[in-house]
Amino acid sequence: MYFCNSNFNDTVKVGKPKTPYQIIKKVFKRLRIDSISLKDISVNYINKSNPVTKQTALKHLDINISNIVVDSLSALDSNRFYYTKGIEVTLHNYKIATPDSLYNIELNKVYFSTAERKIILDKVALTPRYDRTDFYRKTGKSGDIFTLKFNQIGINDIDLQRFLRDQKLYASTMNINKANVQIYSNSNYKGKKTSKIGKDPHQELQKVALDMKLDRLNIKNTNIQYAETDATSGYTGVINFSNTNGYILNVTNDDAIKKKNQFMVARINTHFMDVAPLQVNFKFNLTAKNGAFNYSGTLGKFDGKVLDKLVKPLAMVHVVSADVERLTFNVNANNYNGKGKLEFYYKNLNVQLLKKVDGKPGLQNQGLISKIANALIIENDNPDKKGNFRPGPIELKREPTVSFFSFLYMGLLDGLKPSVGFDKKTEGKVNTVITKVGNLIDKFNKFKEERKLRKEERQKKRQAKKDAETKTKQETKN
Repeated sequence: MYFCNSNFNDTVKVGKPKTPYQIIKKVFKRLRIDSISLKDISVNYINKSNPVTKQTALKHLDINISNIVVDSLSALDSNRFYYTKGIEVTLHNYKIATPDSLYNIELNKVYFSTAERKIILDKVALTPRYDRTDFYRKTGKSGDIFTLKFNQIGINDIDLQRFLRDQKLYASTMNINKANVQIYSNSNYKGKKTSKIGKDPHQELQKVALDMKLDRLNIKNTNIQYAETDATSGYTGVINFSNTNGYILNVTNDDAIKKKNQFMVARINTHFMDVAPLQVNFKFNLTAKNGAFNYSGTLGKFDGKVLDKLVKPLAMVHVVSADVERLTFNVNANNYNGKGKLEFYYKNLNVQLLKKVDGKPGLQNQGLISKIANALIIENDNPDKKGNFRPGPIELKREPTVSFFSFLYMGLLDGLKPSVGFDKKTEGKVNTVITKVGNLIDKFNKFKEERKLRKEERQKKRQAKKDAETKTKQETKN
């Protein structure tokens, strides 16, 4: 099967082509076939519309064509598709590697119906072909590793003529049901770090080869997990979003559509770390060269100790107690920076600062420094006892190698610091104090260790002297 869509095909005068009825009318007044069924066939699809010819082999394909009628009126029947009442195509057990050979794409079944104007994909999975270590070794660079699994994806109300004629997917809705999304990043990887500029989700959408427009993408019963291994602590922080539901409007990479509406909007409701309701809104500018977007939202009440799974590995902070009442945020961001505000309402905040010590397992508590931080720096409540509220301004430069998901987290962390009394001015002073206190503690510990060694050395000398005296007495006695 060949497909070639060239501009010259629309301008060269080749005369009006004959319809199927005009071809057969001298022999038959009417041709009718109740059904055609093809089972487990193979098709080799070759697309020559682009400079580089693309070829796809499809196996285990079923095609059913129902009620074919060719006569003087059937071509005018709007209820028919190319003289048929319907064409159904089912593809079974499809598997292919991505062009970079890093992932496998697997589909249990693909069903396409012209009568229903829909496509259904069952059991869709995008999985890495290598474990994490081999994946980074293969790419030779750091980055995110994705594992995506979808129970079902349905695309409805497809514009069939545009899809078959122009290879453009225009549809009313796409439904994603029971998806599981896992994203992993390892900042400890020593390979070359690549730039993430121009690689945010809405920018990657513009690079998809198939021109598309979805009026609405619905997300139902989806779980999302983001995990990151920190270079300093060596541990992995995890953030979960369970039972995620929502929708995205104007999902498109078509220039004509973007001229009418340049924004893609998302409304998402989920459960943060399985304990607190979170509502997030995104507004992506699909035409902005700097990848401009906005994200805002509200996080409900929860026990702040669950944050340990995230802040302990990535910030080396242990949350002893925190009663979170509410958190709201609104950030304007792009490929280069983020600016906005955060409001964090909480009570009874108490933390321990941690550090990694060579030769000792896990993260060690910085006891004295933690006490100093809780007593002199970190505010226990917001608003405080007098009713004064500390806002959390966000103004963050984005490093070129920071991924989209990491940047969202880092932006919120930038606003959390001043909310708890740890603003940039205080942070500089605190770091100086912590360094001085740390040096004193290190010197004191070094002094204790040296004193212990000297004590052990003196004990060895006394024991050696005692052993020598005992030996001398025995020799004299003999």
